[in-house]
Amino acid sequence: MGWPLPAGDALDADLALLQDLALLKDVAREAGELALDWMRRGARSWDKSHNNPVTEADIAVNDLIAKRLRGARPEYGWLSEETKDNPLDRTQDKVWVVDPIDGTKAFVKGDTGFCVAIARIDKGEPVAGVVYNPNFNELLHARLHGGAFLNDRPIRVTQASGVGCRMVGQPDVFARADAATHWPGIELISPMPNAMAWRLCLVAAGRWDAAVALNPKSDWDLAAAVLLVREAGGIATDRDGQPLVFNRPSITQRGVVAAGAVLHPLIMERLQKLLSQQDSR
Repeated sequence: MGWPLPAGDALDADLALLQDLALLKDVAREAGELALDWMRRGARSWDKSHNNPVTEADIAVNDLIAKRLRGARPEYGWLSEETKDNPLDRTQDKVWVVDPIDGTKAFVKGDTGFCVAIARIDKGEPVAGVVYNPNFNELLHARLHGGAFLNDRPIRVTQASGVGCRMVGQPDVFARADAATHWPGIELISPMPNAMAWRLCLVAAGRWDAAVALNPKSDWDLAAAVLLVREAGGIATDRDGQPLVFNRPSITQRGVVAAGAVLHPLIMERLQKLLSQQDSR
């Protein structure tokens, strides 16, 4: 199905964004079904780098998304985990940011914790985003100032207001004895989903209160899901509390912290104390 843009001076930015979001939803579902098909058939895997696998399915899904999106919007830029980065291809005001299979380790194991994540970035800011988990047939979508939705039903982050919350976080950080004084009563999701985008979706959908990852993340891990958290009424920053700006010369972000508007600053306060304590050792 084609998604023609309005022509000439009649172009309406909001209508164009709605059309792009409809395109993203269509492509994400198609890509997710292709990923499931590869999982059923079995996909050969290898390591791109240490502990960083890729599979035939990642490449096939990436090719499908590229064909659909770049064919529909050849004037947009492109950034994908499975395409060699070309900075010249990211100079446009509008750029697709794609993770064809976020959670490849889960995919290889046959687990459900992987998803397709696609966003449109305008001058560093996500304005449309879709995350699709084909195992659950759950598609989350959002557009800037348009709210966030799960299978077309509105979603909101929780109103949790204490650090004794339900967190999607790294057990090796938050479950340690020396962290207990900073995180009293915390409940960590177990097992933690492999896909970072899906962890953020659990927050956006109000299933868990917060998601924290201290290790570096790439733009494609975060762009679509960060918009979902924001449009669901939450806050998403890097581990230092700084805004997440995408499609910069460096596409690596300093982790992510996502939660509701009341909980986020409480997490940041305790997180900075914990990090300072660790740095002083």
